[in-house]
Amino acid sequence: MKAQASDLLHNMSAPAKTTISLDAPAQRLFGFGIVIALPENCEAARPSELLQLLVGGKRQTAKVAETELHRRIQARAIELPLPPVAAATAQTRNGDVECTDLLTIMTVLAKSSSRVYLRDKEPNLASILPGRRLVLIVQKEITL
Repeated sequence: MKAQASDLLHNMSAPAKTTISLDAPAQRLFGFGIVIALPENCEAARPSELLQLLVGGKRQTAKVAETELHRRIQARAIELPLPPVAAATAQTRNGDVECTDLLTIMTVLAKSSSRVYLRDKEPNLASILPGRRLVLIVQKEITL
């Protein structure tokens, strides 16, 4: 029996009847997770506020603070024991550790998108936002 053209078109627009779901395991199957986020009590977002959190003292002008923060982030990125490229995710798993060093947190946030950390990327200071959190996935345990 030969299908008519109208039957074929009707079948192609039928909604899917299969649902695919995945329950992620509690532990990471690959790699080691490092949670990167500004402390909860941190409400700073401007370079002058972020720099003041790092060094204290009086607040600098916006341009001076931006230049100094950029310099510190670039220097810290070189010192970090992270690979040049690391995957990033928003999902935490059992066994992930939290980074508490403020300059390291600012460095990773400024050099990361929502999916990847790039050590050699120019820092994006606008990415250092209160409430932004990401988890770096590295091959082996690293202490930051």
